[in-house]
Amino acid sequence: MTEISDRTYVYTTYIRTTPQQVFDALTTPEFTMQYWGGAELRSDWTPGALLEAYHPERDDFIGEVLVVEPPTRLSYTFTGRAEQEAGRPATTVEFTISPFGDEVVKLSVLHTGFTADAKGEQDHRDIGEGWPAILSALKTLLESGTPLPSPGHLAPRTPATRA
Repeated sequence: MTEISDRTYVYTTYIRTTPQQVFDALTTPEFTMQYWGGAELRSDWTPGALLEAYHPERDDFIGEVLVVEPPTRLSYTFTGRAEQEAGRPATTVEFTISPFGDEVVKLSVLHTGFTADAKGEQDHRDIGEGWPAILSALKTLLESGTPLPSPGHLAPRTPATRA
């Protein structure tokens, strides 16, 4: 059994929007693909449901929905397919959404469950670069209506126009 470390990652940002808009942005595939490196987060968003970050050009993460309390809390497990196949435990992500005054929302992310080995240390470092980029892109999109222009694997995709 792989030992889990006490390493955690916490990131907080403040966004001029509403709690419901943040929650919807976290759970709507057409929205996530504009700030989550082009990935559509797909799930029916019920506890125990599968969560898949779908991208047409690469494997992304998968997980299981743990907590859904719109518009204040969302939690799920987080792992790659290769890591899952290798028997590595998933990490856990929890979003907390709360008003900060009348026009601003405080969005906090707590990411836990990193293994106590070199791979867990690397995952923690990677998360430390990934979350600020993803959440900065989310903030920009919610406040301006336009995706943050990001390079490479963080590049947004535009939702297809529905007829």
